[in-house]
Amino acid sequence: MLDRSVPMYQECQSLAVHWCAKFAQPNTSVYDLGCSTGSLLLKLAKSIEKNKNTLLYGVDSSSAMLEKARIALSNSTIPYKLLEVDLNKEISIQNASVVLMNYTMQFILPERRIPLLKSIFAGLVPGGSLVLIEKIKSGVPELDQTFIDFHHQFKRDRGYSNLEISKKREALENVLIPWTVEENQSLIKKAGFQTVDLFFKWNNFAGFIALS
Repeated sequence: MLDRSVPMYQECQSLAVHWCAKFAQPNTSVYDLGCSTGSLLLKLAKSIEKNKNTLLYGVDSSSAMLEKARIALSNSTIPYKLLEVDLNKEISIQNASVVLMNYTMQFILPERRIPLLKSIFAGLVPGGSLVLIEKIKSGVPELDQTFIDFHHQFKRDRGYSNLEISKKREALENVLIPWTVEENQSLIKKAGFQTVDLFFKWNNFAGFIALS
C-alpha cells in the first residue's frame, strides 16, 4: 500500500538505512519511532550488524503492528526491543546514536512535536543524528495545490480510483498535519539540533538529516 501511495517509498527507506549505517555507533541504541510492521527495522538490523552491541528499538502505538514486527525480526542477529508507546505522550530516548522517524511526525499533534523532538535530542549521544522523512506542504499556496495534484496523479497511475483518493484524504483530514520545509527545519533547531539539511525532496515529501 505504501509503495502505491508514497512516492519513492523504497528509495527513502534505503536512504534512511544508509544514514543509519553512517551514524550508528557501537554500544548505543538505534530507534525507529513509528516502526509499524518492522520492515525498516529488518533492513536496519542487516546494515548495522557489524556494530558491536548496538540495540534496536522499534516503537509504535499499535500492538498488532508490533506483533508483525516481532515476527519480521525473529531471525535478527541484532538485539532488539519493541515498545508500545503513544508518541503524543512522553517517551524516553536513551543512549541513541540514531533516531529515525519515517512518515511519523506528520501524525503527531502539532503542540507535541517540540516536546518529542526535545526528548529525542536529549537522548542522543554526542555525534548522534535524527533522520526524519515527512509529507510536507508548500509555503506557496498555488504551488501547494499543484503538489497535491501531482501526488493524486501518482496514486492514480498506481491503480487508485478518484473515489479511493477522496476517501483517503477525508480520513486523514485533521489527522495528518504537514508543515513546510522551513517549519520543520525551524522546529528541529528549536529542539536543540545545530545542523539540519535536506537529503531528499519529491514535491510534497521531504527527508531531513539533523545532527546533535
